[in-house]
Amino acid sequence: MGISKTIARKIVLPFLVLFKVDKLLLSGAKKKCLIVNFHGVSDVIGNRFNNRHLHVNEFEKVLIYLKQNFKIVGLREIFEIHRSGKQPKEKTIALTFDDGYVNNFSIALPVLKKHNIPATFYLISKGLVDDSYYVWPDIIDLIQRNVKENIVLDGTVFSYPGFYSDKLKMNLVDFLKSCGSSREKYIKELTNKYSFHLEMAKNYPQLIELIRKNEFTKYANEPLIEYGSHTHTHFNLEYLTISECEAELTESKRIIEEFTGKNPVSLAFPDGSYSKETLEVAAKAGYKNLVAVTYKFNEANKDPNLLSRFTISNSTTWQSNALRLGAEFKKFAF
Repeated sequence: MGISKTIARKIVLPFLVLFKVDKLLLSGAKKKCLIVNFHGVSDVIGNRFNNRHLHVNEFEKVLIYLKQNFKIVGLREIFEIHRSGKQPKEKTIALTFDDGYVNNFSIALPVLKKHNIPATFYLISKGLVDDSYYVWPDIIDLIQRNVKENIVLDGTVFSYPGFYSDKLKMNLVDFLKSCGSSREKYIKELTNKYSFHLEMAKNYPQLIELIRKNEFTKYANEPLIEYGSHTHTHFNLEYLTISECEAELTESKRIIEEFTGKNPVSLAFPDGSYSKETLEVAAKAGYKNLVAVTYKFNEANKDPNLLSRFTISNSTTWQSNALRLGAEFKKFAF
């Protein structure tokens, strides 16, 4: 970490929070409701190959801050408020966690219970039925960290070290997001050639392992947790055909209902990726509460079934997240 960033995190940002700059930013927002999103929560120090896991110490500090400054409710209540069109008396938030990492259950959940805070856990359902399945962005992060050569897929060269294709004018990750169901063959090709994820899963399961069938059974009826779908295999849905999208959403719903005994009504779009057709497919599949990152088209922000989310940064301090939340509340709130 550079000296300027160290000074900001240890001196400047705490000073701003001490003098309630975050609260001043929040006070200017007329809207009252917001969904706050997390991914993983771990106690691993060092050996991080991505920034999807907030350290548990910072996680608890963020929770304490949120509880002190907002009313925290379940996601279903947030959508009820959204559909009513009425603003609550106090600023109100709901918490969500994407991907279904095992650390959401083993590390984040005990902290949520300690503070009696409800949350929605979005599961990638293939992780429940296939113990060898890992989320493709984690696999790619490991490959990009360890590979010291160009990567070639179907004749397209992604040049080391940035793994950028001059031909496509995009990097490897963006290419894989955009190639629809063809992504599967590319991931298989890459995992056959490079198998870094297997070693990482063995040595640092918190950073890559999804919750599996045998482990999940003891959490299926947690009273503080609502389970929703993060699709079956984490495709960017706007790049799938209608039939492929239907399969992703219906299969995920079927598996989650089988494991929990409850009908999942909420869906989180991977990478916030959706289209107008995706919204129709989701509604047909029975999903009523849809969450994205930002709205993809103008009329979407009037959809009673769709809300955006503010994502907590995993690579900074709770004070930084408090100030970011204050600064961006107007953008993501309703």
